[in-house]
Amino acid sequence: MVACLCIHSYTGTADEIMPLSDFLKKHTDWDVLTPTFPGQNRANFLKNATFLDWHVFIESILTQLLKEDDEVYIIGFGAGGLLAGWLTRHHPGVGKLALLSTSANFLDWPDLVSEKEQVLAQNVKPESVLSRYFKRFKDVPDPSKLQLAKMLTHAKPVFEYIDVPTFIAQGVKDKVIPAESSVAFLMDTIQSQKELLYLKESGHYICEDSESELLFESLLRFLQKEKDLL
Repeated sequence: MVACLCIHSYTGTADEIMPLSDFLKKHTDWDVLTPTFPGQNRANFLKNATFLDWHVFIESILTQLLKEDDEVYIIGFGAGGLLAGWLTRHHPGVGKLALLSTSANFLDWPDLVSEKEQVLAQNVKPESVLSRYFKRFKDVPDPSKLQLAKMLTHAKPVFEYIDVPTFIAQGVKDKVIPAESSVAFLMDTIQSQKELLYLKESGHYICEDSESELLFESLLRFLQKEKDLL
């Protein structure tokens, strides 16, 4: 049996990666899991949750999958890709890795909120997916922003040691992370086989954007491809 663990982003929920999860369930017989981080519920958003809580929670799920399934893949969206990279590096049983809209080069935290607010005011429609992200980000408690910084510091060094085939997808019109430098870091640092998909008309939320079908089909082909053919 093949298992696929899908990890959502820092301020998000499983909903932002659920369209991909649903696609994989529809087109395969895999065991596809899309858990939600501790502290991400609406009533108690990120309060008292640390990056170690997220780490331990997701790692416990991965450990069980590695015991039960013949092949395990990890897909990380946004900051979930940082955790996906760390887990892949430290669990040799993981067969493939996919990083969607993932950056290890976030903007400096002191300037992040004000800069995003400017983008929101000038360029983002109030009803858009991106506007929901900025609203959610503003609700993040300051201690939780520090937790993301810790997760970045924790995860970034492992990417040079990733040795499994890796799929990287990035929207060119991403306004949340610096797309060009994010992709450059991943392509230059990861030494294993890589496949890069640039989505020219997509923003940060590539699983919900106009090119999502292209993304899903490309990723599924990558995951189903034999390793020696990558």
